[in-house]
Amino acid sequence: MAEMVAALEGDVRYHIVGARFRQGGGIPGTAGGAVRLAWSASVKLRRYPLGAMAYQRVRGAWTRRSATNGTLVHCCSHLMYGGSPWIGDYENVNVLGFYSPRLLRDPRFIEHLGHSLEDPSCRAIRVWSASAERSFHALFPSPEIRAKLRVIPPAMAFPPEAGRAHRKDGPPRILFVARGFWIKGGSLFLDALLKLRSRIDFRADFVCDLPPECRHYRAELEGIVDFHDPGFSREELFRRFYGTADIFVMLGMADSYGLALLEASAFGLPIVAMRLDSGLSDLLRVTGNAIQLEPDHQIFDRSGVHCVEPAELLRRIQADSRTPLAGRIADVLEMLISDRDCRRKLGDRGRTAILEGCLSTVAMRRSMLDLYAGVMN
Repeated sequence: MAEMVAALEGDVRYHIVGARFRQGGGIPGTAGGAVRLAWSASVKLRRYPLGAMAYQRVRGAWTRRSATNGTLVHCCSHLMYGGSPWIGDYENVNVLGFYSPRLLRDPRFIEHLGHSLEDPSCRAIRVWSASAERSFHALFPSPEIRAKLRVIPPAMAFPPEAGRAHRKDGPPRILFVARGFWIKGGSLFLDALLKLRSRIDFRADFVCDLPPECRHYRAELEGIVDFHDPGFSREELFRRFYGTADIFVMLGMADSYGLALLEASAFGLPIVAMRLDSGLSDLLRVTGNAIQLEPDHQIFDRSGVHCVEPAELLRRIQADSRTPLAGRIADVLEMLISDRDCRRKLGDRGRTAILEGCLSTVAMRRSMLDLYAGVMN
């Protein structure tokens, strides 16, 4: 959202109503005890249909009360209920169901969402990818809702660090950046490097949490992999890691879009990723800079809707310790490490998509301005 606000500065005046709370992110540390208790209770209650419906209504009422009369309200990840004209902005339909397959299968909850999206005050529904559009079609047969859908991918401003000359000394360097070791494929990546270490010369940066039971990787990959705890700022990641990498790896099995892929593309890095029924694979089809592998598990069905609870996905991944997928990842990495021309061709495609293509801020700005003008006329 920050990239969108910056790109439209001078054309659109945004009134930021409040922080965007996400499940797992909690609330600001400065909040009082009563507020923190209420937030914790609301997170627990919204796991169930009636609690989720109540949460959506309270949050929508809070947003509506904060809006200036007559202005268009741009709602990110939540809903409005009548009042000011508004558009919804969603990574995919799972955002509205708090990423819970149980909620997304509940007829009462879907009817509740549909009433809000069909309301004439909802002027448009901006989604991030073709997969996100399919996910809305899967849950809402309503012609009124489907007619409001607009696919406008996110974009990012080209970072100054990406324009600097790339280092040319030493063996090729692989970069893995994630938070959430198991679901993000951390074990698959490190197992692939264990298979690869005797076959070809390389180095790697692993910027991810490492559970205590997996600390053995530090000793087994010593001298080859540098382990870093996550928590770097975006600028630090650009300066310390993206600018020195040759290959970017993202092996998540539950990623709805994958904004880190935009960053890697801006730096001209070829990407190794999973093929998911989500916006992540839509994005990589546009950039054309990735080699995708079939995952053993993923959280989406063919329509892009969550069909597996996050806890169940985690259990399946942890139980599947003898997968041949790590070997296939090692084979792809070996090919990229040994073929500099292939790395360059893939990297150039991604950089072009960010600088000039539909993932550029110029394209996003034009699409958003057209959307705003259309819904206000």
